[in-house]
Amino acid sequence: MKRLKAVIFDMGSTLIEFENSSWVVLGEKSAHRSYDFLKDKGLIKLDFELYASILKNLVSSAFEISEQNLEEFRFEDLAKDVFKELHLEIRDGDYTGFLDAYYKPVTEQVTLIQGSVETLKYFKGEGYKLGLVSNTIFPDRFHLTELKRFRLFPYLDSILFSSEVGYKKPHPQIFLHCLESLKIEPEESLFIGDKLIEDIGGAKNVGMKAILKYKEGRDYTASIVPDGMVKNLSELPPLVRKMSGE
Repeated sequence: MKRLKAVIFDMGSTLIEFENSSWVVLGEKSAHRSYDFLKDKGLIKLDFELYASILKNLVSSAFEISEQNLEEFRFEDLAKDVFKELHLEIRDGDYTGFLDAYYKPVTEQVTLIQGSVETLKYFKGEGYKLGLVSNTIFPDRFHLTELKRFRLFPYLDSILFSSEVGYKKPHPQIFLHCLESLKIEPEESLFIGDKLIEDIGGAKNVGMKAILKYKEGRDYTASIVPDGMVKNLSELPPLVRKMSGE
């Protein structure tokens, strides 16, 4: 086994917790916030129920297609479909405001996972290159702000979001793109994430080692075997030392 030179992390439920509320609840709150924004601007006249129904159907359809082809859809593009469906004339400033309003309920409830900063600091101090590969439909500016808010940003050498790359995990391209940016071979890298198919399966399929960050209630029935598992990030450094033969 080649010496590990890079440690690459998933973001949600690995370094930052996005699921303090269910995505169903967050979707409802986001629909209300975005509708209120349009209403306050005088841009929409139809009632909330019809607006929410149109929005939900477009999001569900986009997710379904994305799950099949692993091409990530961008909420920015989907918003344009919403405006077209509703026959709304949106100016640039209103467009940005709509995106901000929709995302606000999500970012208001995110929290830092215990040990995230300390773990990144440790691996950085040991000379590893650090990367982040995350699935998201939202603009990268939202997540970069969160990474800076929680003091994770300075430690990361490469940050990739599926909304910008165009492909989402477990598609091999997003992992290979990160490895290329770090100038690291797959067998020299380790991926840490909380999902078996997207994170562990995706990473191992391109030749990376992969450790599962266990999350209570997550579905782990897929027949994919990680190279290790941790429940807390504090368990990661000694496990990596062991894997490296130290």
